[in-house]
Amino acid sequence: MKKTLLTLLVVTAAVTFTNSVVVAEVQSLRGAELDTLSAKPARMKLMEVEGGIERSYKEQPPMVPHEVDKYEVNLKLNGCMKCHSPQTYEKEKSPKIGDSHFLDRDGNKLETLSARRYFCNQCHAPQLKGEPLVENTFQGRK
Repeated sequence: MKKTLLTLLVVTAAVTFTNSVVVAEVQSLRGAELDTLSAKPARMKLMEVEGGIERSYKEQPPMVPHEVDKYEVNLKLNGCMKCHSPQTYEKEKSPKIGDSHFLDRDGNKLETLSARRYFCNQCHAPQLKGEPLVENTFQGRK
């Protein structure tokens, strides 16, 4: 009985594998054939803006006007706080982190940065100098 079951499983696997190999050409969801590699995207420069990048709408988190690739942000260290903490922002001539980043979810003021706001790059991101992929007519309220 065990040999029959094992033989049946092996035959089924062999038939399934053979059928999957004979499948027609692979196509993308857009219908194009996938026989060539896509072109490497152009390397874009970072948009460094003195004084910061203008916001598109009232509650938008500020965008980062400088390089952040080498900043370390983990559970033990937050590289953004070297310049933006309440203790260092004046000396570094940087914007101070918002007071809202020191509130817990119940609105209580904390002595340290809230865990909900600790990973800065969840909301704040550097911008690249690039052409838009699609036309954008968005007009935010100011």
